[in-house]
Amino acid sequence: MCDSGVKFVNDYTMIYSGVQSDNKTRKAHGVAICLDPIATKVWKDSGSEWEAVSERIIKIRLKCTPIDITVLSVYSPVNPSAKQMANDADKFYSDLQDTINNVSTNDMLIIMGDLNARV
Repeated sequence: MCDSGVKFVNDYTMIYSGVQSDNKTRKAHGVAICLDPIATKVWKDSGSEWEAVSERIIKIRLKCTPIDITVLSVYSPVNPSAKQMANDADKFYSDLQDTINNVSTNDMLIIMGDLNARV
């Protein structure tokens, strides 16, 4: 399980996911979504839906009018050069596809982050 959570700083909200806090050797691959005060209010009024899919993918959902919005923040592995890195990349893209497939077809889907030149 990844280290994830929500932090409130003044009127802003940071929803984050990253490497397990007990893994002291790696400090990489984290993602976050920061919401300004207006987006924070919408998110809270929407039921504060979020999911830390992995240390590289986080999802939030905003219930808006006329259409709900799902936002994914991602950090893709670089193009793999070793077998382990290839397995990590395959898992990332599999997790990303599963996450996309589970988004309501009625939602607007926004995918943002670092895709490392592979789309």
